[in-house]
Amino acid sequence: MDGGQRAGGEMGDQSQRPWTNPEEPRRPEESAPPPPRQPPQQPGYPQPSGYPQQQPGYGQQPGYGQLQGYGQQAGYGQQAPYGQQPPHGQAPYTQPSAPSHQPGYGAPQAAPSAGYDANPYANAAQWAPGPQQGWAPPPKPGLIPLRPLSFSDLFGAPFLVLRRNPKATFGSALLFQGLTAVLSLVIVGLVAWLSFSRLSQAAPGEEDTIGAGGITAIILSSLIPIAGSIAGSAILQGIIAQEVARGTLGEKLPLGVLWRRTKKRFLPLIGYTFLLIGVVTVFIAVAVGLGFVLTGLGGRAGVVLTVVMAIAALLVLVVASAWLGTKFSLTPSIIVLENSRVFPALARSWRLTDGYFWRTFGVQFLVSSVVSVASQVVATPISLLASFVPVILVGVDSEATMIVATIAAQGLSLLVSVIIGAITVVVISATSAVIYIDLRMRKEGLDLDLARFVEARSGGREAVDNPFDLAAAGGKAPR
Repeated sequence: MDGGQRAGGEMGDQSQRPWTNPEEPRRPEESAPPPPRQPPQQPGYPQPSGYPQQQPGYGQQPGYGQLQGYGQQAGYGQQAPYGQQPPHGQAPYTQPSAPSHQPGYGAPQAAPSAGYDANPYANAAQWAPGPQQGWAPPPKPGLIPLRPLSFSDLFGAPFLVLRRNPKATFGSALLFQGLTAVLSLVIVGLVAWLSFSRLSQAAPGEEDTIGAGGITAIILSSLIPIAGSIAGSAILQGIIAQEVARGTLGEKLPLGVLWRRTKKRFLPLIGYTFLLIGVVTVFIAVAVGLGFVLTGLGGRAGVVLTVVMAIAALLVLVVASAWLGTKFSLTPSIIVLENSRVFPALARSWRLTDGYFWRTFGVQFLVSSVVSVASQVVATPISLLASFVPVILVGVDSEATMIVATIAAQGLSLLVSVIIGAITVVVISATSAVIYIDLRMRKEGLDLDLARFVEARSGGREAVDNPFDLAAAGGKAPR
């Protein structure tokens, strides 16, 4: 009974098992023990073997269950990709055939298999957009940037001219101012000594005549150093304009080179300066003549008309000087840099300042005011000291000591005046030259021509010698 039951049970078990061929070898997975439990893997979209694993691009969301950052947090057990069910009989933690995750931060990396890109970003650069072209400031090869200048640039550049090349600017101005001062002392002093030395030899009754003649001679002789000072100031304006122009291009020329570049324009500069002085002199002479005519009418009405005429003439002179001085202030720069004659330069200066009168006047007035105030602050104490030296030395018995001290004090005052005058000429002349370049950049696009000139010069290409000269440049870019 028991044997029959066992036989029947074995037959029942065999009937439930699937039929296998006894001669066929058994599969390894049927004979091998079950695989060990694998570590949990991070879910994601697995890719076919042989293709590089791509990271989520810009603006893409990572795969379902995938975390961003350095290293990946692996949850317990791997889930099937989003939208797919695991195959029947497959454990949820079974490792897929192809790697679908990057090693965590700090984990050792295995050598990549064949067809697997070790650097998934190796080809990303060719698909990434190129760098955006950012804003670049305009070039500044030298004194000022090659663009229309702001008010602060116009105000600061003249003082920078004085500091940038002091030997050529301040040195030349000091030379001219010193020569003018020495010339004035020699000529006026000599004429005064010759005139008043005759008083001791004059006959009775001739003192007044000799004294009046001496005063007239001194006044006339003083016109010579004044004319020399005017001519020197005109030449200095041309030298400073040349320095500002070459400094804008990044060049720093010595005084000798600036002199050679400017000397052919000395006569037009001097002619322009004396032309302005002549116009002002004629106006003053006409006003004074009208005053004498009105005074000759006699009576209270004539006196009142004379006073009113004098006040009106003074106001007209101030307004006309400010207006014409501003409109014609660019003439020295045009004469030197564009090789122009006097009257064409006057007309061109008038046209360049059209629409920019108040801007030009404001910059020149502000710079002149600053220089004037600074000059007075420095010169006034020294002048007062020089004037009080004779009073301080009244009790000194030695006459020679008093004379030496007085001469030393006056010499110091004269030296300070010469230095201040040199600084004033440089700064004011540089102001007009900077305004000239600014107006040409605004109206004529000179900044583009100067930038091309600097680029051609730095590249070793042939360029015009003077890009400011319209006739020399010919309106074409340097080759």
